[in-house]
Amino acid sequence: MKKFIIFSFLVILLVSCSRSEKDNYALVHSELLPDENDHYSLEAVGKEITFEILQEKDITNVSPITNSDSYEFLNKQYPQLDIKEKPAFILFDVNGLALKTYDYNELINFLQDNQIE
Repeated sequence: MKKFIIFSFLVILLVSCSRSEKDNYALVHSELLPDENDHYSLEAVGKEITFEILQEKDITNVSPITNSDSYEFLNKQYPQLDIKEKPAFILFDVNGLALKTYDYNELINFLQDNQIE
C-alpha cells in the first residue's frame, strides 16, 4: 500500500510539472491568445504593426495582430493590461503574456530572439 501511495504521488507530481502553466490572461481572456502553438498574438497601441513590417525583419510567427489607437479602450476592455502610454506592444503566447513593452525595438528584438518552434 505504501508503494502505491508513493507511486501515485510521483505520477501526480510528474503530470503537474509537465503542464505548461497558463497565466491569468490565458485563463480569463483566451481571445488574446494566438490560435496556433507556434505563434504569438500582438496587441499594438499607437503604432501600427503589420505582417509586412514583421516579415521585413524575418518575423513570421505573429498572428493575429490587433492595432488600436487608444490604450484607454484596451484598459477598459482588459484592465489587467494596465497600459500607461503609447506606443505599447503586448505580446501573448499560448500560455499568456509573453512581453509588455513601450519600446518598438524591444518588441522586434524579442520576436527575433524568441522564435517559437
